[in-house]
Amino acid sequence: MTWFTKWALRNRAAVVFSVIVSMIFGIFSYTTIPMELMPSADQPFITVSTVGNGLDAVTMDEQVTQPIEKAITGIKGKRNVIAETGNNFTQMTITFESDTDLKEAKQQIQENISMVNLPNGVMKPYVVLLNTSQIPIVQLGLTFDKEIENKEISLVENEILPQFKNIKGVGNVMTYGRKNQQVMIKVDPAKLAAAQISLEKMYTLLQGKNATVAIGEQTLENEATSIIVTGKIDSLADVENLQLNATTKLKDVAEVSMEKDTNSITHMNGKNYIHLIIQKDSTGNAVTVGKQVEEVVKKINKDYKGSFNATVFLNLGNTVLDSINAMTREVLMGALFATLIIWLFLKSFRMTLITIVSIPLSLCITMILLSFLGVTLNILTLGGIAVSVGRLVDDSIVVVENIYRRKKEKVLTPAFIVDSVKEVSAAVTSSTLTTVAVFLPMMLASGSLRDLIAPFAITITCSLLASLLVSLTVVPMLSQRMMKKVKIKEHKNGSFYPKVLRWSLNHKWLPILLSVVVIISSIGLFAAMPKGSVDQKDSAYLSIWLRYQNGTEFKEIENGIKRMENLLSEHKDVGNYIVLAGTNADAAQFGELQDPNQAQFMAFVKEGTDSAKLVRKLRNEKGQFPGAELTANTAGLMGENKTTVSVDVIGNNEDDINRAADKVKKTFEGIDGVKKVETNEEDQKPTVTVTVNPTVANAQQISQSIRGMIEPAVIGTVEIDGRSTLVKLGALQEIKSADDLNNLQLMTSEGPVALSSIATIKESNEPGTIYSKDGHHYLQVNAVVDPKKMVDVAGEINKQLAVWKKDNTFGVGTSAEITGAAMQSSDDLTELAKLALFSIGIVFIILLVTLKSFRASIAILLSLPLAAIGSLLGLVVSKSSIDISSGIGMLMLVGIVVTNAIVLVDRIRHNEETMTIREAIMEAGTVRLRPILMTALATVFAMVPLLFAHQSAMSMNLVSKGLAVVVIFGLLVSTFLTLIVIPTFYELFHFKKAKKQRQLSSPVSSELNV
Repeated sequence: MTWFTKWALRNRAAVVFSVIVSMIFGIFSYTTIPMELMPSADQPFITVSTVGNGLDAVTMDEQVTQPIEKAITGIKGKRNVIAETGNNFTQMTITFESDTDLKEAKQQIQENISMVNLPNGVMKPYVVLLNTSQIPIVQLGLTFDKEIENKEISLVENEILPQFKNIKGVGNVMTYGRKNQQVMIKVDPAKLAAAQISLEKMYTLLQGKNATVAIGEQTLENEATSIIVTGKIDSLADVENLQLNATTKLKDVAEVSMEKDTNSITHMNGKNYIHLIIQKDSTGNAVTVGKQVEEVVKKINKDYKGSFNATVFLNLGNTVLDSINAMTREVLMGALFATLIIWLFLKSFRMTLITIVSIPLSLCITMILLSFLGVTLNILTLGGIAVSVGRLVDDSIVVVENIYRRKKEKVLTPAFIVDSVKEVSAAVTSSTLTTVAVFLPMMLASGSLRDLIAPFAITITCSLLASLLVSLTVVPMLSQRMMKKVKIKEHKNGSFYPKVLRWSLNHKWLPILLSVVVIISSIGLFAAMPKGSVDQKDSAYLSIWLRYQNGTEFKEIENGIKRMENLLSEHKDVGNYIVLAGTNADAAQFGELQDPNQAQFMAFVKEGTDSAKLVRKLRNEKGQFPGAELTANTAGLMGENKTTVSVDVIGNNEDDINRAADKVKKTFEGIDGVKKVETNEEDQKPTVTVTVNPTVANAQQISQSIRGMIEPAVIGTVEIDGRSTLVKLGALQEIKSADDLNNLQLMTSEGPVALSSIATIKESNEPGTIYSKDGHHYLQVNAVVDPKKMVDVAGEINKQLAVWKKDNTFGVGTSAEITGAAMQSSDDLTELAKLALFSIGIVFIILLVTLKSFRASIAILLSLPLAAIGSLLGLVVSKSSIDISSGIGMLMLVGIVVTNAIVLVDRIRHNEETMTIREAIMEAGTVRLRPILMTALATVFAMVPLLFAHQSAMSMNLVSKGLAVVVIFGLLVSTFLTLIVIPTFYELFHFKKAKKQRQLSSPVSSELNV
């Protein structure tokens, strides 16, 4: 690797020019790289959402859910399908194996579903695959003081949306909460009969009256002319004046009115609103787009004052900017701490300057490489820089320290510089490559985990390779120039470490025993420690739910919503709040359909508010909502801040399923770390079943007749206020009880008959919401647990599930399995464990190639268990759990801790050419002590700012306190143990040769313990 050094010393002008260009283009790249919160990553599931029209849960299950489940049976990589079916909706979640190509799976699902014949009135299913790149940059609400009618919706679509779509960098603008009006025709049966007009006539009322037909071309006055026949109905008056016969108009026999959607509620701050969701395109900058949207909002509020008010309640552009600025501050603080450590050791401004030049230069080169590789600037790429900033000076420290140590009275000639660099080039190269070898395998992770950590790994890899290049080129060149006037101070080697090292070499049983204890302790501590998910303590908003029993009138839900809105408006800490209730077809495009008996509130709190305290206050208000279950939690980017372990109980027999679910629930309640246990079992809903006598009538025809009598029917569309508006024929008869159904008069070929004469009517209670998994009915038991103990709780319940399965406790046909977030966290930790083993294998191969010694490579790898005990102790001291963040930190340690061991062992092997093994070890330990301590402490102190970093509620916190704790404690403990244990084992592995050398060199040495 000294070729780089020779070239740099021969071409100083080229190196200086390269440095200047790198700095300029690095800063330019930093300002132009697209900024976003998270890297692009697919969620490990796909949702299928369908909205029905007046279909109950049982009918939706039989005619919609089950056919779709059958259609997607053979989808490649499918793990399971969970469906929730209620009145008018079906929400399906399809989870996949981690290595599945989800985009291909989505396309296959769409193709399969397109071939399913769904009942009339059921909308086309939405197949949604969510990606972090689709996270809305800005969400805003357009609030109106009056009902939102067609005129207002047209205004928004034709004038407001284009202003946002024209912003550079905006990829898509979606709306939510538009309640389209409808024309309702309520016929008076008596007047209709008096006018001698049949009901069938009403169903064909609009046929042909609202159409445009091209007749063709004719030559008129020597010109080819198109002839078009058109009929246009564009007002309520036109509908009322439709002629039914020679003497009767529609308004003579029916009441015609405009009606709003009464099945859903979308409010913001207590007012009707339209929700606008703005996404950026792949090249857009989140910060710039966010600022431009806010400017457009100000303009709109000025131009349309009095019509509506636009309010931005979530701007991720500001969040991204705050997160990036915070992480940048942590990088700069880390660099400052690393600089101070180097200065304290070297006590020379010039030498410190030579060393730390690698930080800004390496970062600039990294930014250029990220720009070329298409990696965006986000919380994870900046996190990668933050955790590697201390490591960027390691190679330069070793090079500078070696040149300084060898200088003394020598002239800094190019040959001398090259020789000094050559002495450590193998060590710095192999140590950097081993660290890179740890991070590159992160690219082999599967699924969404790879998408998240790949940019992190790429950033660290680029920065480390850049730092290696700088240490071999720029640092030697600067050393030759700037070290000429540096006075060489006689470095006095301390006597403490050599004495401890010599004693340890003479009493090997103690370091060996210590190593065994450390390894056993690490295994035991790892097994005993809580393993959980990343705990997101911060809050972006409050998630509040009101859940009512099935069959609850919508009016009662409306009253509960008003009470909650009043509560939120009274809290001074709450800024904006929105509510979504009922089955809204717009929600299907986001895969977020919810039970119509539920109301969801999102309350955005003001800065500085104690969200947890506010949540507790809201929970205490449950007495104001009789008949409803009130839940309130803080929430962030990934939803509510609660961690659940779920167990699905599947079977064919309802009683067996209920008994098994009760057993699981009781078991959960006895496990440490479980806070609350609940199931997805819903109250039953009153149902009337009409059983038609097949010998008398056709069930399908009767159902259509009943629907036509008691349910509004869509008979066409008209253009009102510039919008296509549904026209419905209102119910001919109002049904308030089962007796009303008995007496319902239906028209048959033989004349009107009472429904009771051809069918049996029975009242019963049926499920209001049907849950199924892979086509089987199931119950899900959810345990809300301490995030730090999630994997532990999952492990405990898994053990019990295995025992129950072995003993056939639940009976034939009934089974239970763990699922959900707990499985995902366990899978992610397992994935990281596999990557760690793979990385260790690569590191070992690199050591074998560079050191060309099996025993030396094994000695270096012994530093890994020494790091493990330090990182685990750090987690214990900081009261943290083993989660994805700390798991990534442990993976990092594999590459970082071997660096010191490589520097030490490389020196020992170099010394062996002229010294005995014992002399080589003693000399290497004494000489390498200072650079080892400098590099370790520089890395440690550069990580300190991460310990106190603010964890944003809108990020996944993969680069957080847990990672910093693992690296800091692991590196500190492994560094001090490495200085004793590694030399001991190195001599032990050369036992015969070392003993023989000591016997030949001194008769006394033979009496020493080996």
